[in-house]
Amino acid sequence: MHSGLEKKFPSYFNSFKMPEGAREESIEVHRACKTQKAEEPSFLPSFEENSFQVLDGDPEELGNYSLSTYEKPKHVKRFAALDGHYQPPWKIAIGRTEPCCGLAQRTREREKWRKDSHVDWWLYKNACPHEHFELIEDFSTYLANYELRNNHE
Repeated sequence: MHSGLEKKFPSYFNSFKMPEGAREESIEVHRACKTQKAEEPSFLPSFEENSFQVLDGDPEELGNYSLSTYEKPKHVKRFAALDGHYQPPWKIAIGRTEPCCGLAQRTREREKWRKDSHVDWWLYKNACPHEHFELIEDFSTYLANYELRNNHE
């Protein structure tokens, strides 16, 4: 854990209220890595990644300020394929939403219409979520094995 971590949110969090249900929770999740490595630049919340701007959608939407992760690998693959910032071969990391890094919430808990396994993770200031993730070397094989184990969900 980063020595400067105080469980305080960045100052831009003052403009909104955390949703009910957001909590320190450890959930196994997957993250698409823009830099193709499990390193800090691949683990920035959307707002920071976009130079502290909300590029699409409502500035009040809390998901714009979180680190996007997915429980199911097929959902993170779909995200990476649709987002032009990611190029094949996609590099995906697996890890956990560690409570020491921030508050997490399955997005469908507040957006009932959602069908995917997206998990919002609001990071504390100076959190280092990438330290809790490992790059999946062969994502295609990993995905195939995951689907076999989970009855083709």
